[in-house]
This record gives sequence, structure tokens and C-alpha cells, in this order.
Amino acid sequence: MVLGNRRGLRFAALGTLLAVVSLPAYADTPTPPPPASVTDVKRSLEQLQAEAAALQAEFAKATIAYTNALKAAERAEAAAKKAEASAATVGGRADEERRRLGVITAQAYQLGIPTTLGAESMIWSLSPVAENLQEIADRQTAIQQLGSTQVSQYNKAMNAGNDAAKAKAEAAGKRADAQLAAGKATQLGKDVKQKAADAAARAMDQLPELDGASELSKQLQLARNQQALLRWQAYLTELSTAKVVLPAAAALKDPAKLPAPLTPLIDGGQTIPGAASVLITGKSLRVLPAETIKAVNQAFTLVGRGYGVDAGGPAMYGCLGAARTAWAPYAKLPATIAKVYPGYQAVPHEQAQPGDLMLMGSKSLGLVHIGIALDNDEMIAADEAKGAVVVTPVPETLYAVLRPTLGAPSKAQVAPATGSGAEDFRCGNTGTSYSVASGAWTWPLADGTYEIGTSFGQSGSLWSSGYHTGQDFPAALGTPVRAVTSGTVRVEHPPWAGNLVRIDHGGGLETLYAHLSSVSVTDGQQVKAGQRIGGVGSEGNSTGAHLHFEVRIGGDAVNPMPFLATGSATTGWGGFSNGMIPSSKLCAVGNGHMLRCDAAAAYLQLSGAYRAAFGRSLCITDSYRSYQAQVDLYARKPSLAALPGTSNHGWGVAVDLCGGIEKFGTAQYRWMKQQAQAFGWRHPAWADQGGSREEPWHWEFGKPVKP
Repeated sequence: MVLGNRRGLRFAALGTLLAVVSLPAYADTPTPPPPASVTDVKRSLEQLQAEAAALQAEFAKATIAYTNALKAAERAEAAAKKAEASAATVGGRADEERRRLGVITAQAYQLGIPTTLGAESMIWSLSPVAENLQEIADRQTAIQQLGSTQVSQYNKAMNAGNDAAKAKAEAAGKRADAQLAAGKATQLGKDVKQKAADAAARAMDQLPELDGASELSKQLQLARNQQALLRWQAYLTELSTAKVVLPAAAALKDPAKLPAPLTPLIDGGQTIPGAASVLITGKSLRVLPAETIKAVNQAFTLVGRGYGVDAGGPAMYGCLGAARTAWAPYAKLPATIAKVYPGYQAVPHEQAQPGDLMLMGSKSLGLVHIGIALDNDEMIAADEAKGAVVVTPVPETLYAVLRPTLGAPSKAQVAPATGSGAEDFRCGNTGTSYSVASGAWTWPLADGTYEIGTSFGQSGSLWSSGYHTGQDFPAALGTPVRAVTSGTVRVEHPPWAGNLVRIDHGGGLETLYAHLSSVSVTDGQQVKAGQRIGGVGSEGNSTGAHLHFEVRIGGDAVNPMPFLATGSATTGWGGFSNGMIPSSKLCAVGNGHMLRCDAAAAYLQLSGAYRAAFGRSLCITDSYRSYQAQVDLYARKPSLAALPGTSNHGWGVAVDLCGGIEKFGTAQYRWMKQQAQAFGWRHPAWADQGGSREEPWHWEFGKPVKP
């Protein structure tokens, strides 16, 4: 997006802006609300950062102590086992030496050989084989002639016995130390978890006027809104000071016929259509149409209003509702974003100007969001994550830039469509589903023949696109690969895949099966769900036997897992897939956990009520779960975890709790069953006691998203 200062069109100094008492030429310019105290916001932010730093330090100390305790326990156990093994070995040798010495001594006694060994030793060695101890003592001198080897064996046996006894005693002491260390480590682990919960609760209590990080985020958003408005008003001040008469849009359509003193606006050597420039004291100043100025002014008056999916004002707006209101009455935008796209001329992304319509989406998802462009790579939009009309950065999912003042395009602009039609997508609607194939779906590999490998969307230099466009399934070489649903086959041999089967299922849907060791189908062949098409291999760019499986819609690769689960896919608010929601669209609830913002607000209220009842905040172990985290969990616990891409954790509307709630029948669990629903949280029936999968710790917000 082109910035004003990139073209040398710098805004007037803030002092100049404040010196302007009125703007008679542009009287409909919005007046900014009283600016929030930057000092207060900064102080709150610094306090929150200090709390976070202190908590991190406590965690670091506790973790180090916990790790050291575990290591000490492991070392002690190892030493104890080694000592016991040594004692057993030496003890065995001692027993053998005792037996041999006893036999030799008995033989010497029988032969009448004198001995010099002490009576006590003689008793010890001969007691198993003789009863007349006094007679043995009288013949001690007979052992003198036994020889140095036998005496050495006896001494060794004595030492071995002493060493064994000492080793066993030492092992017992170390085992006791190990048990003590293990007990301390276990308690420390519990203390760490509780300390984290208590610290989070203290942080929330110490910022009552800001209600924690969530409210602080709102304050920072207000500051961003105000700064954008000040920049816009500074631009209007420049126009007013230069006594520029704002031209109508029609006068700027043809750069060759601009009214004097206007000249074409040039950026990067390219003429910007629908805009002009004027030279003021050696400086080039951008001039936008009067209609555009009014649309942006109107958009700023909507900032701060509430968000509603399909709302069109005056208190709440959806993203399309805000855009329609801003451009009325000059441009009457259609009721769906897909119909907006073909109605107005598109311009290159890098030539975007204030007032342009910014359309977000992709070929596979369709057009899912719309905003009104500003400078500084920002736009005004009704943001479902913020719950209001706000100034927000232009997202990376920008699909098209439309300029209403240029009118309809000279050639058809066909909007991207999903299987259910992009027109059916309601801007910001959570859980919009699309299905573009008919018939049953099956997995490309039979149960028990594969593992879950590299997931969709993983970034890295191994892939030419910069990220992994499919889902890998490691399996034995030659494992049968099946078509997931009916379609028409095309066999290819690209270098990266070696042997590739591509199946066209109609409606823009394709599935791809790569690295095959063998191909069982031919070009143009019709296949059905479950029909064998080849065998798992390691051809092409591969590090081992596996199936690389892709789902593509309109040429775009999408997450295959939801399709394998349901035969359809589900997009979250703003068009994001399950587990692929950026952190900027989520809100914090403490201890590093994130949820969808409405769920987060309700969770914090629920946690406050819980703290009033039990004296501590809710204990949480899991919240939003990324797609990669779902894959990892599924690989470890396939019988318990949801299929990757289908978990409500991936929508940011599910939590796993602890602190007593994780057990049926506790006071904490009973309180949640009675109170949580009042805050929008529920325990799903399948997780209830006696349900299909008993999970007392699992709770969900609102109505679960269903694919």
C-alpha cells in the first residue's frame, strides 16, 4: 500500500494542526474524542510488563529447582541400583570364598594340619561342617600349612562381606534421599502451577481500572484510532491551507484532462488513476476527489461503534455495513462482498489510496472481509475480534483494492467463489462451511497403515511455496493409496513428486497424491471413493516413504484434515481455518492462554465469580490450540484427541480446566455445572459422566462450531 510520506506528501506538523481553529472548506471533518492519556496507558503497560517479568522470573526459578530435584532423584536412584548390584556381586563372591575356605579348613582338620587362624575365624568358617568347636580351636596351628593363596581368599571374602554391607547401607540412604527429592519435586510442581494462577489473579486485581490486558488493549486501540484521525485531519489542513478546491470524481477520471492547476499523481513512475497532485511552494500535495474525502470523513465517524455480523447501523456495523455507510450516497454498495467486487474498478495493491475499498480473501475462501483504506498501511473496518469499528492494519489476506470513484471496470472482474458461493458468506460470520464435492469421503490410507506426519501450513525452505501445502502420512513402502472420493484421474510426473495422481472431483475441487512408488490408474479414468490408485513411495523430493496428500480449491491448497473428517471444510471468522487463527485475532486470558475475544471476556468474568467462591482464579491447562498442536496431540493420543482441524480448541472457544474441576463430583466441578452457563460456558454432553468420552475438565463457549 502506498504511503503518503513515500511520495513526499508529508503531513503538516502537529503544532500547525492545533493552531487551526476551523476548517471551513471541509466542515464535515469529524472531531476526535478527547485523547486518552498516553502517560496513563504507558504506565499501565509498563506495570503489566513488570508483572509479566516478575512472573517469568518466578517460573524460571521454580523450573530450575524442579529440574534439579528430579535430576538429583534420578542420580540417587542410579547410585542406589549400582550399589545394590555391586553388593550382590561382592556378596556372591564372599559366599563362594566362605564355602571354599570352609571345605579346605575341614580337610586340614581331618588331616591334622596345624593352624594359626583365630578361634573366632575358625568357628565362622567351620560352623557349617563341624560341631566340636573346642577340638577345632585346639588344632588351629594345623592351618599354618594351608598356604598363602587360601589365606588370601579368606581375607578377600571377609573384605567382600564388609563392602557389601557398606554398599547396601549406602544404597538405602541414597534411596531415601531420592524419595525425599522426588516428593519435593512433586510438591514444587504443584506450587508452580498454583503460583502461576495466583500471579495471574493478582495481575488482574492490580489493574481494576483497566481490567487487565484486555482493557489495556482497548486503550491502545483507542490511541491508534485517534492517531489515524489526527493524520487524516493534518492532510485536510494542508489542503485547506493551500486553498485547494476539491474536484469531483468525474474531473479526475482522465489524467490527460485534469483542471488547472492539477497535474497527474505519479508514484513509482506510474500514474495513479482517480487522483491528482498540486504543487505548493515546491512541494507536491496529493488531491483526492470530494466524494472520497466525504467517504473517509464518514468512515471516521463510525469508529468506536459496535460490531454486529450483518448490522448496518446506527449503533452496530458489520464490515460490509460500515463500508456501505461510508460511501453512501455516492456509491450504493451491494449487499454481499462478492457482488461488490465486479462493480468497481480494481487498482494495483501498491497504488491504494485513502477511501479505496480493501477486499480480503482468496480463491478458495472467497471474499470474506472489507475495509476503507487509509494511509500508513491501515484501514477502517468493523472488526469482529475487537468487537467494534476500528482502525486496523491491512491484513496479508488482501485480495483486491477497488476505487469506487473510477466506476465499473472496463472488463469483467469475476469474484472468487467457494463451493457454496461466496455470496452466501456473511462478513465475519464464525464457522461458515463450504462443501464442493458430492458423495462419500474416505481416508487415502486404511486405518492402522499410517502415521500423522508433517502438517499443512508448516513453514520452511524445503518447500518452494515457503510452506507445506499438504498433509503427510508416513507409511510402509507399497501401502495401498486410495481415492478419497469419486472423480477423474490425471497422472503426472513432476520432479518434486516423482509419481503424482491428481483427481478432479468437480466444482473446483482437486486432490493430489504424491511420491507414489506405483500408479494403478490411467489418465481420464473414473474412480470411486476407496478405489486403489497406487502405492506409498518415496519418489521425487522425499526423505522417506510417505504419502503427501493435498486438497485444492480453485487452485489454492487448503487444510486437508477437515475434508477427511467431514467431506467439507469450515472457515472461522475473517476466513481463517481451524487452528490457523493468528494471535492478533485472539485475546489473552492469562498464563499464556488465548481465546476468541468474546469467549475470553466471558471466561474472565467466569473466573472472577469462581475466585469469589473459592478464593482463587480458574486453573487452566489448555485453550486455543493451533493446527500443529492438534496434529502433535493426535499423534500421541489418537483415541482421545479430535481429528486435527476439527477441534473446538482450534476455534478458540474451548478450555481444559484444573484445580479440582478436572474430577467429577468435586465442589469445584459442581459449581461449574451450576454457574458456568450463566457466563456462556457449557460442559458438552459427550464429556459428561456417562458420556461417550468422559472429560470433566473440558468446557466450551457458546454453541460449538460444527463443520
